[in-house]
Amino acid sequence: MPGDLLSADFGVSHDVAVLGHILHSEGEARSRSLLSRTFAALAPGGTVAVAEFLVDADRKGPVSGLIFAVNMLVNTDQGNAYSFDAIALWLREAGFVDVRLLPAPAPSPLILATKPA
Repeated sequence: MPGDLLSADFGVSHDVAVLGHILHSEGEARSRSLLSRTFAALAPGGTVAVAEFLVDADRKGPVSGLIFAVNMLVNTDQGNAYSFDAIALWLREAGFVDVRLLPAPAPSPLILATKPA
């Protein structure tokens, strides 16, 4: 959907939403809000796919994720790199279920979650 990510009308009843490398630049509060808005835009049974550079929950690795986190801290107002556990919590709080990690042949995996039917 075109427009400003923070104010665009996402519509309703979409089967799939893709958030490709967006959360890391938005900070925690705006990311949580975005996930809630995405939940509202999906049809029951719809899926969100989130692509992000991830760090471990203890923030000791992987090195590529930690270096990316430093890049976000230096170059954005609120950006950071987050762990799967953190993003999974935000998704569940937004109402998603079946939050899962899908390895992808890329530097970042996909986090998938479903809006209950």
